[in-house]
Amino acid sequence: MQEAVSVDAEHDVGERVDVGELAGVDRGRQICECDHGDDEGYQPCGRTAKWRVTVDCVCGEGHPRRVEILCSRCMRTLRQIQGREAITVRRL
Repeated sequence: MQEAVSVDAEHDVGERVDVGELAGVDRGRQICECDHGDDEGYQPCGRTAKWRVTVDCVCGEGHPRRVEILCSRCMRTLRQIQGREAITVRRL
């Protein structure tokens, strides 16, 4: 079941969001998005995702935050690489 919902119903800016594109919305089994591919292309790890992870930029150039849907193993690896203070983790 996918439905469009208003982004800001109070101010009705005219934008619509497809609920199926939102992270964490129950769409059945979600797969980890961590890229295990090579230069040839993207290849997700294929394990069941359990975490919604928001990653802050640590390079100093002020890149925007990114959100990833990860399994527990990939989330632990990301914490080791980025450091605990750079990521926020929430259960799906």
